[in-house]
Formats: sequence, structure tokens, C-alpha cells
Amino acid sequence: MVLYIILSISYDIQFNYLLIFSVFFIIIFIPYGFFDNVEMKRYYEAERRVPDFLRDLAEYTTFGMPISQAIVRASFSDYGPLSDEIKRVAALISWGLPVEQALGDFGVSIESDNVIRAGKIIVKASESGSNISDVMTMVSEFTSQMQLLRNQRFSEMKNYTMVMLISFGVFLFVILALDIDFLPQLAGGGFSLGGGSGGGSNIATIEQIFNIGMIVQGGGTGIISGVLRDGRISSGALLSGIMLAVSIAILFVIGVV
Repeated sequence: MVLYIILSISYDIQFNYLLIFSVFFIIIFIPYGFFDNVEMKRYYEAERRVPDFLRDLAEYTTFGMPISQAIVRASFSDYGPLSDEIKRVAALISWGLPVEQALGDFGVSIESDNVIRAGKIIVKASESGSNISDVMTMVSEFTSQMQLLRNQRFSEMKNYTMVMLISFGVFLFVILALDIDFLPQLAGGGFSLGGGSGGGSNIATIEQIFNIGMIVQGGGTGIISGVLRDGRISSGALLSGIMLAVSIAILFVIGVV
């Protein structure tokens, strides 16, 4: 009731504020979401290559190669975003730094707990001095299984995201049908809430409430998709910005703004 009164008093101003805020969030969400997605792809790709790196270390150390030489040799292989970290560690080892110190901040620049954990495991295995190959193999297999579980979860969350997008599409279709056909007919017939005069103003208020709902639904769907995917709100920023832009564009096309 309060929302209806506010919108009835200041329809134009209120919607202009809504439009400004929507455009503001679009300008922020789309670039931020894009760069966040690029960074997260690098992050997940680095984690995906950890089992390969550990597996190669296990192969190199099987026949007695020291872990330091194994890391240097592995640095010549391609591990995607993880390669820079491995090459940095190999360079430190080549300069005479002990393996434990060279791996001290392994994975910190990637900001991945799994990569950092892999570095600590290599350090502990090198300190033990025995069964390094077995340890590397076991950790590699465990990490691979964790990757499979995460990929499976991502696939399931994509299905939920698709359901939300379809729901938004249905909601959008209903709102457009109301804005284009149903509400104008009511306005032409002099419809008024409460049986009083001012039917056009009442219809405009109802239309405004529906349009606000469409914008909120679009932005909220994107945010929720990010939370469902990996528990991060920022993961849904790009989709939220795109859906907000679609909502505003459609309102422009039908002549609401």
C-alpha cells in the first residue's frame, strides 16, 4: 500500500530514479563481471592443471630423480596459467635456493587454496625424503577426483540457471502482454482503483509496479545464478548486468521509458 501511494504521488520522478540506478548498475556489473569471469577462468584452469603437474613430478621421481630437478624439468612443460608459477620456482631452485624456500609462496599469486596446498604437499614430501613418487601420485589422483566433483556441481548448477532464465522469460512475456495490450485497454475504459476517478494515473502506477518487478527479477536472477554456481555473488554480476540491460532495452522499445 505504501509503495502504491509513493508511486501514485511521484510516478515520473520515481521511475527516473529507477532508470538511473538500473543504468548505474549495468555500467558497473557488466565490466566487473566480465573481468571477474576472465580471472576465474584463469583460476580454475590453474587448479585443473595441478594434478598434471603432480603426476609429472611422480613420474620424474619414480627412478630417484631429486624433487628439485623434477620441478626444473617440469617447468619446460605447458601447464597453462600454472606454468608461470612453476617456472618461477624452477628459476629460484636453479639459483641455488632450497626447494622448501622456493615453494614457500607457491600459488599465492593465483590466490588458489588448492594450488597453495599442492606446494605445501611437495615441500612435506621432499622433507620426508622417501616415497615421494607415491605421495605425488596419491595427491594427484585425489585432486583429480575433487576436480570431477566440482565440474559435476557446475553442470548441475547450469541446469538451475537455465530454469531461472526460462522463468524470467515467461515473466517478461507476461509483463509485456500487460504493458502492450491489457493495461492500455483498461486505461481506455476509464478503469480506476477504488472506484474513483483518475483511471489513467492508476493504470500508470500498476504499469510502473510491473516494470519495477521486471527489472528486479532480471537483476536478481543473475546474482542468484552466481551464488548457486560457486557461492560468489560476483560470479553472477555479468549475467545480472546483461539481464538488467535487456529489461531496460525492452522498456525503451515498448515506449515505457
